[in-house]
Amino acid sequence: MEFRILGSVDMVVDGEVRRPGSIKERIVLASLALDVRKSVSSDTLINRLWEDRPPVSPRGNLRSLTSRLRKATKHPGTHKSPVVQQDHGYLLDVVPQSIDLYRYLLLSTRARHLVDGGDDEGALQALDEAVPLWRGDPLAGISGLWAEEVRRSLTPRLLAAALIRAEIGLRRGHFADIVGSLVSLTSQYPEDQRLAEHLMLALYGCGRTSEALQVYQRTWRRLREESGVEPDHRLRRLQKSILRNVPIGELVPGGVREQLRSATGPPPDNLPPAAGLVGRDQERATLRGALEQGESAAGGGGSVALEAIEGMSGVGKTALAVAVGREMRHLFPDGLIYINLRAHAGAAAPMSPGAALDFLLRFLGTPTDRIPRDLDSATSLWRAMLTQRRVLVLLDDAADPDQVRPLLPGDSPSVVVVTSRRRLVGIPGLRRITLSMLPERDAIALFRRLVGEERTRGDAEVADIVRLSGYLPLALEIMAGRLNSHPTWSLSDLTRRLLGSSQRISAIRDGDREIWRAFEFSYRLLTGEQQRVFRRLGLHVGPDITPEAVAALTGMSSHRAEHVLEDLLDRYLIQELVPGRYSLHDLLREYAQILASSEEPETERAAARSQLIDFYLRYADAADRTLYPHRSRTPLDAVAHTIPEWADQAQARTWLGAERENLLATAENAWDAGPPRRAALFAHVLAGFHDAERLGSVAAELIRRAAAYWQTTEDRAEEARALIDLCAARTHAGLLPDAVTAGKRALNLARSLGDADIVAEALTRLSVPQTFLGDRRGAAVLQREALDIRLRVSDRGQSARAQNNLAITLLHLGDLDTAQELFQSALEGFEASGHHRLMGLAHNNLGDILGERNKPGEARSSYERALRIFETHGSAVERATVQLNLADLLQHFGEFDSSLDLYQKALPVLRDASERRTESIVLNGIGVILRRQGRREASVRHHEEALGVARAIGAAPEEAQALLDMAVTEHHFGADEAAASHAAAALEVARRIGAESEAARARELLSVLRS
Repeated sequence: MEFRILGSVDMVVDGEVRRPGSIKERIVLASLALDVRKSVSSDTLINRLWEDRPPVSPRGNLRSLTSRLRKATKHPGTHKSPVVQQDHGYLLDVVPQSIDLYRYLLLSTRARHLVDGGDDEGALQALDEAVPLWRGDPLAGISGLWAEEVRRSLTPRLLAAALIRAEIGLRRGHFADIVGSLVSLTSQYPEDQRLAEHLMLALYGCGRTSEALQVYQRTWRRLREESGVEPDHRLRRLQKSILRNVPIGELVPGGVREQLRSATGPPPDNLPPAAGLVGRDQERATLRGALEQGESAAGGGGSVALEAIEGMSGVGKTALAVAVGREMRHLFPDGLIYINLRAHAGAAAPMSPGAALDFLLRFLGTPTDRIPRDLDSATSLWRAMLTQRRVLVLLDDAADPDQVRPLLPGDSPSVVVVTSRRRLVGIPGLRRITLSMLPERDAIALFRRLVGEERTRGDAEVADIVRLSGYLPLALEIMAGRLNSHPTWSLSDLTRRLLGSSQRISAIRDGDREIWRAFEFSYRLLTGEQQRVFRRLGLHVGPDITPEAVAALTGMSSHRAEHVLEDLLDRYLIQELVPGRYSLHDLLREYAQILASSEEPETERAAARSQLIDFYLRYADAADRTLYPHRSRTPLDAVAHTIPEWADQAQARTWLGAERENLLATAENAWDAGPPRRAALFAHVLAGFHDAERLGSVAAELIRRAAAYWQTTEDRAEEARALIDLCAARTHAGLLPDAVTAGKRALNLARSLGDADIVAEALTRLSVPQTFLGDRRGAAVLQREALDIRLRVSDRGQSARAQNNLAITLLHLGDLDTAQELFQSALEGFEASGHHRLMGLAHNNLGDILGERNKPGEARSSYERALRIFETHGSAVERATVQLNLADLLQHFGEFDSSLDLYQKALPVLRDASERRTESIVLNGIGVILRRQGRREASVRHHEEALGVARAIGAAPEEAQALLDMAVTEHHFGADEAAASHAAAALEVARRIGAESEAARARELLSVLRS
């Protein structure tokens, strides 16, 4: 995705130009693009949008503008937008090179460097790339003080490319070739004296002396009239020279360039050959830009520019540094210097700073007898030698900051690039580029380049190999070498060896090269404590880990665990993709597992795993009790483990959300680790979270296994609770008949136990799939019994839940008065017992009934209150449910675009959660909006998709609704025969389930169609 502001403000997505829909959206986009990767405050944006006439709610309007902009800038592949809210403002999170202005300036700067280095042809190539980027006045079509100021400030920088091209033309004597473009530019920018100077020289060189002098007169007049100033001394001197007929050759700058090279021979260069870097476009552009900016800063007298390329072993740090160094060698006329500092050279110790300085000084030609023996004197001599030299120094495989500091020049036009497997902190002015794995596309391209196109035509097999190699460049090189050394092997042969090995890491080898040895160098440099933590990380089955979980794995305090994790992070043995959460690369995880198996007894490993399972179980149980206190709960077995106390529901929900994948993986692992009772309890603890957040098929399978386990025991109450959990899980999965079966078994067990709490919970859970199957009256009977039980126990919170559930069913049965009375009572109960999430559900339900009573304004207020509550206390699914209800309602206000936007926000959330019934409702709602927009084919397609989903899960009410709305759509577009067929089918379904409202609508439509 590219962003363009040199001309009209727009975007280019997959080669297609897209323009934001309104001027104000373009102003926001242009503001963020100009300050790319910097937060632009809301106040600044408001000022640029409305200047001194803001609307009543400027921040609300700004949110709407940025929301539309985020939608317009979603990446086709990731569906993520680079427009990000941050620090009371917004930023555009893209690389600067994706914006035409920054590409233009980068190319202009490169052209200037090339001209100064004597490479006019290279400069012209860079200019040829730059010129098409400037399509017209910046921010074309945008008026206002800010836009005018931007145009004024950018004009001199944008003219740089034209001036460089003119300089080359003048120096070559191609005067006539450049006159036309200079005339055009001076007419646009009549006060620019450098343009006037170049045009005067070009005209004078063509023999058009009088015209050259006329340019001076026009410029003089314009400056006097517009600004009240005289032309500068350069322009005045040029006019006088033309009047004296000074030869043009004496007036055109000859490009005398100062050379700092040694007179005795070519500049030193021991930089390794570039191996043909694949991918790394963003990092390459960042480093290239840093070297160019460093040159500019150094030319102005600044201190040495320092760049660090950091990352784990085998990620391609040296390859990137060498490739960019070779590419930008024209910036370093005094040499390219490479030295391997050997931090990870196996048995050899890292090179000392003294030894490194000895090499560097000799390389620059210092006689042996003049090299100081003490470190401070050698450092001073090194810095003195670089004071007037512009060289690129590559310090490869640095061990730590102490090794690097003595090797850094002082004030010098030179640039130093350091590569390291360790985070280099404490070096002032150091800028960091961190490398991670290659994207899949680049990894595939690298493997194909190393092996050749002929043997890598199988796309799927190549994708498997690069995935199994962890997208790590060194691993890919090793596997490519292994394949190349076996001409008879196919891609399948190589894949089988990766998959067939019990330890994948051992299969990534080629001759003397083995990937695990690269990791071993880093591991052996760790302290004993750091090694132990690294090994234990291999026992963790989830995708990431916190210091608290590491403390459970190791027995150390969480504070100490965090300290050691920071040490491992500094050495790029782990990653921190989210603050406070650490993860291992796939191959490093496997290496840690191998170390744990080989260096720790099985009893210690088993004990560590058990401690980790208990940690997650206890924390999850505490969060579950905080969030879902109404659940009928099986108590955990007593263990000696700290039980956390959550400050509030929001903190508990945040923890559960962050640990979701870890909890599922650990709960699954608990069945393998044993005992099965603990695994079954873990599934029960997660059931409440699954009910609210829809954790997917893994959670559903855990709950099924738990129910099966309890059947084998004598614990009937635990079995009943597990069946209640299973009923809910199968309901969410759309397995409605199976859910009813589980619910009935739970209810029968609960009745036989005489446990009123479990009976009430079973009645409530069973009523839900019965409702979805269309048996609303049967569901109401179950819910009334549950309410009676709750009222007898005098539990206000549980009674409110039962009232809320019964009210929902009565609403669909048409008993609006009783339903509203129950909803109101339930809301009061939730407020009294402090159940924020349930308060949100009640407000949502009140919105439903107010909508049915044709009170759209009050209904909207209820839905909006529910959304506000769910922003803090609800799940993504609950927010999506309210969004679809509000989307339905907004159609009453004629806000069809807003309605469609809400539907489209809710749909992916519901699909991710496998909420099939609600997915059907949303699809149907989108179909209705599309009908109103006159899009018949799209409308019918969405209704058909909604119908298919409803029928697949047996959701009869949704089936009837989809048939009805499809009939209305067909009738709207004149297809009355198809409409009558759908309406008749809807009537049949509505009669079967006793849905009087839907049946009445179907009969009314059929009457119209048959008249």
